[in-house]
Amino acid sequence: MSPMFECSLDTDNICYTAYPMPIILQYLYAIGTFQGLLLSGLLLFTPNVSYASRILACWCVFLAAGLFSMLATQSGEIAPYNLWIVWTGFLPVSYGALLYLYCRHSVLDDRFRAKDLLHLLPIGICYLLNFDLLLAPDLLEQMYLQGIEPESARFALGMFILYAQAFIYAGYTAHFIYRYQQLAQNNFANFNPDIFDWLWIVQGFNFVIWSTKAVAAVVTDNFVLMVVGDFLIVVLIYTIGMAQWRNPQLFKIAGPVKADLPEPGSDSDSKGAGALDEDTRSSLLETVVQYMKSQQAFLQSELSLQRLSEAVGISTHHLSEVLNQEEGRNFYNFVNGFRIDYVCDRLKVDDDIKLLDLGLEAGFSSKSTFNSVFKKHTGMTPSQFRDRDMH
Repeated sequence: MSPMFECSLDTDNICYTAYPMPIILQYLYAIGTFQGLLLSGLLLFTPNVSYASRILACWCVFLAAGLFSMLATQSGEIAPYNLWIVWTGFLPVSYGALLYLYCRHSVLDDRFRAKDLLHLLPIGICYLLNFDLLLAPDLLEQMYLQGIEPESARFALGMFILYAQAFIYAGYTAHFIYRYQQLAQNNFANFNPDIFDWLWIVQGFNFVIWSTKAVAAVVTDNFVLMVVGDFLIVVLIYTIGMAQWRNPQLFKIAGPVKADLPEPGSDSDSKGAGALDEDTRSSLLETVVQYMKSQQAFLQSELSLQRLSEAVGISTHHLSEVLNQEEGRNFYNFVNGFRIDYVCDRLKVDDDIKLLDLGLEAGFSSKSTFNSVFKKHTGMTPSQFRDRDMH
């Protein structure tokens, strides 16, 4: 919470002067409060709602509560809202955990687990540390009307936890995204790579937000920075919320990504290292390539590392090693390389074929995945590629 009031002193008395919040900001906070409640309802009552949607709905409610608290301080008499402001004051301590849980359950599409409750520890600690505020909310008069934070080591520790958890969870979430991006690329050939691109954008935006708020916490006259930080949080959460409502499977990748799948980097990347010698890897790669070409296994939309390893009689661990070290590509790029070559060859001899039909025929599961993979491999969209060949 950022104080909206300053205290000016003269020799006879103390007078309180409010920082007038621009009317446009008051409207934005009011609209944000309404949108948060509306969006949380949409996310919760959408048919077949996922656990990730429930997490996002909870996040929207927390944000709406915080925005309402900001509005409440503008009346100049915050006593009627003291208890509300106290209980919502530390809700942002949960934002880092909520973003991590949302990313995790979106990607894996799994259910609630008891250990998810451990991520409530930071916010629980903050409330326990500041139980005096919960029991004596009148102390907020000092905080908001005088612009003074309670002189309490426990309150200072709570504020430290607020910012520390944001950056700790940012690192934790980044590690999760990187790990499962590598797992997906090494085990599946049919997921939209833009999923992880967008997750990295969300993660970067989140880091900018908390960096801004951290600077605002230590800079004098920080009202503008605090407002900017709050505004960016609103943009982040509500943008994700609207996208999740429109597409409940927004960040879900194909297939069950499990922790026991072959880890990226488990084998050395050097040409001569690994469980297999170079001659064996070369021979196995030739077997795999021959199978892919003769059986056109890449046309199977559900092709995975596990299925290919069973078809060619090679363990998933050794197949992953062969592709990464001998071919220089992960499973995802290896299979989609065959698919893109197939599409390009077909386009050269058949200009009238529908691009979506061709993409699905080649093994891609959706138009978005087809377009994204094709552009990453060729540097142009399927339409641009066909138009270039026609001219």
